[in-house]
Amino acid sequence: TVEVSAPELLAAAKDQARPTSERLANLTLILKNHAGSAQAKEADAMRPKLEAQLHAELNPIGLQWSYSTQQDDMSGKPVRTARVTSTNSFNFDFPYSGRQKAELTIRRHPRWGNDVMVSIEKGQILCHSFSSCPVRIRFDDESAKTFTGTEPSDNSSEMVFIPGYKTLTSKLGKAKRLRVEFNVYQQGSVMAEFDVSGFDAKRMTQ
Repeated sequence: TVEVSAPELLAAAKDQARPTSERLANLTLILKNHAGSAQAKEADAMRPKLEAQLHAELNPIGLQWSYSTQQDDMSGKPVRTARVTSTNSFNFDFPYSGRQKAELTIRRHPRWGNDVMVSIEKGQILCHSFSSCPVRIRFDDESAKTFTGTEPSDNSSEMVFIPGYKTLTSKLGKAKRLRVEFNVYQQGSVMAEFDVSGFDAKRMTQ
């Protein structure tokens, strides 16, 4: 098999007449087979936008949200959640290497209250009782605002709770895009971008 050159792959990735999935596949080949090249640097910069584009194509408005209702065994009342996965992905250093995504969770719990949470699959979000925990939030083209996040009660490092449930969920119903920036151990600031269009607040109360 003749290996396709990096310039040829990059040209194919830039060809807007090709399917988005095919363009992304070409970027992946560049990063895999031509690591360290100038084309690989450009491919890495292009990938987040194409990933978001493919996500939008595969997830019509509102269908990217996953809703669930479970019964709280202690109170007998419903626990309602809504989840959406980030349109971009991350690749942290060892020992948390491998591409992963973030998840935004909205939860209404009869005993624990209402929460907005952001989590990653693996890694350590810097949010401990002995240190500050800034979480920056930006809806669409609004100015970013900084909230003070809190860690889970079980001290797990993959999740951060964001205060202001009422304010944040009211904005979710009107927004198309949400960006959340938080600090991860040995990675610095990490930004997760979510397609929040079509959020159905009624499903959190019914």
